Amino acid sequence: MDQFCCPVIVPRMRSKSTQGGGMVFLYKKHLEQKISVCEIIKDSIIVIKIDRSIFLKNDEDRYLVFVYIPPYKSVFYKQYDVNDLFEDLESVLENYSTKGISFICGDTNSRTSTYDDFIKEDNLPESLVDLTSYSADSQLSLRVNPDLKTNTWGLKLLSLCKSSGFRIVNGRHSEGYANGFTYCGANGTSVNDYLITQEQNFELIRKFIVCSFTTFSDHAPLHFEFDSVQATTVNSRSAGIPENDVLTVIKWKDENKFEIREAFRVNYDQLNSCFENRDLSSDADIDTCVESFSDAVVAIAEPFCKVTTRHKSGHKNAKLNFDKPWFSDELKALRRNYIRALNAFNSNSSTNNHNTLNECKKTYKLKERYLKRQYMKQEGDMLSVIRKTNPKLFYAKFKPKKKTLKSNLKLDDFYEHFKNLGLEMNLDSDNASTEEGNCCVFDELDAEITSNEVEKVINLLKRILLCKLSVSQPDTVKNTRFSYISMYGLKTT
Repeated sequence: MDQFCCPVIVPRMRSKSTQGGGMVFLYKKHLEQKISVCEIIKDSIIVIKIDRSIFLKNDEDRYLVFVYIPPYKSVFYKQYDVNDLFEDLESVLENYSTKGISFICGDTNSRTSTYDDFIKEDNLPESLVDLTSYSADSQLSLRVNPDLKTNTWGLKLLSLCKSSGFRIVNGRHSEGYANGFTYCGANGTSVNDYLITQEQNFELIRKFIVCSFTTFSDHAPLHFEFDSVQATTVNSRSAGIPENDVLTVIKWKDENKFEIREAFRVNYDQLNSCFENRDLSSDADIDTCVESFSDAVVAIAEPFCKVTTRHKSGHKNAKLNFDKPWFSDELKALRRNYIRALNAFNSNSSTNNHNTLNECKKTYKLKERYLKRQYMKQEGDMLSVIRKTNPKLFYAKFKPKKKTLKSNLKLDDFYEHFKNLGLEMNLDSDNASTEEGNCCVFDELDAEITSNEVEKVINLLKRILLCKLSVSQPDTVKNTRFSYISMYGLKTT
């Protein structure tokens, strides 16, 4: 994660039934001067500004509004004293739509079915067209949505779209390869995550993909791209490294074959253009045709395949990944079954595959939590034994590790530093001999301590201590008094 910047971390509240959560915004370091955080509203709405110089069509700055709207009747609204986050979202759109191009993306917990997000038959009568500047809503195509149910927040979102002029991109974009479910839970599947923008901004989105589900979340990632000035992304880790030291790996993922097939169907004209108007009489023309076709195939299939770029490192520098102590062989087998069921659901989101996925996931998670609790209890019992038998080792486990400071100090600088210190000490000793007559002298410090002064100090001791000594050892106080006086060479009578 060294190549990323993280300007925003919004932690969320935790309860007995949830493990918490939050919002995190990351971007590449080479974009640090082009991206800024405008505001954060109620820990649920983050407004990001992207400078116009990044994009090919750079007429205006672009604002990404990342949003998380908790479910209906969530305790979130009591904690933040909020009735409706859609009101805040609407005010954000009114504010930033006048400054640039706005996009909304995130989990809204809204189920919208295939209901219209625009006003039908919004045309004005011909007699009123010349009297007002009202622009009627365009009649867009029907959205492709596998979730045919609605909820309270879904109707709120549709109302927001109608009043603000924003439209849902899911199921409507021409480059939307996969328009499947975005949430997969124990109770069923739904579409809760959206990309929303104004209709005229649809052409600015080069690709929009609802990715496959992963083991990291029960929500599917949303992938969308803009046309940028930079043809290739600059990776700070590989900057200044020879090309042969960078390895690119593309792994085929069998669960995405249906999405790839759909992508090829949508881009049929692009593939067909590689062979049209081609003179294949020479070997050079054939090579050019094959090369252009290969580039087109890779560009279409790449978003669905895992692409990793890393350095070719030797065996000594390779980092080994170890399992957690509680990760047993039985748990590994359950995890493999869970991943196998997840891949099957990504390939075919049928009811049978969904039930199998829920069963495998539940079995794996319950076993993992049980083994983790058992391991933590065992570690706690061991620490309690060590605390009684070996306290030094017990407290050593909680001491913070000292950070090793890496110094760039050269040996010559080290030598010159102590050489100058020696010269300064010699100069100070010479100055001390010349200024010896001007130093301050306190004669009262050389005076003898009288017996009255010693007795006065002894009387100032804590009375409780003297009482204990006088009760347990009556002669102690008396002997102590005479010993103090005789120590300074004074009279003991």
